[in-house]
Parts: sequence; structure tokens; C-alpha cells
Amino acid sequence: MSNFEMFMMWLGIFLGFVCLVVAAGGYRMGWSKRAWVGTIVLAVVFLTVFPIIAALTMGLSQG
Repeated sequence: MSNFEMFMMWLGIFLGFVCLVVAAGGYRMGWSKRAWVGTIVLAVVFLTVFPIIAALTMGLSQG
């Protein structure tokens, strides 16, 4: 795994946690339900879908 691939994996996971914190803050601040639920969905994508796709492409590129 190259440094760039590791950085992209780290960036996706980091953005997922940032989205979770923003969603929690938005919920506490009284944002509309659509806004903070959408942010949670974005966090789930960053924390699950993005790393899985990245890991599969990294693994397949190695042979």
C-alpha cells in the first residue's frame, strides 16, 4: 500500500468522524431533521463504503 493510498484511507475515515461530530452538533442546535440525518448518512458513507471500496481497489491493484 502506497503512502497516497494510506492517506486517502485515513482522510475518508477522518471525514466520517468529522461528519458525525457535525451531525451531533446540528441535532443539538436544532437543525432540521433532514440536515443532520443527511450528515449522518454522509458519515456512514465515509466510514464504511469509501474504505471498503478503497481497500478492494488497493488489494486488486497489488495482484
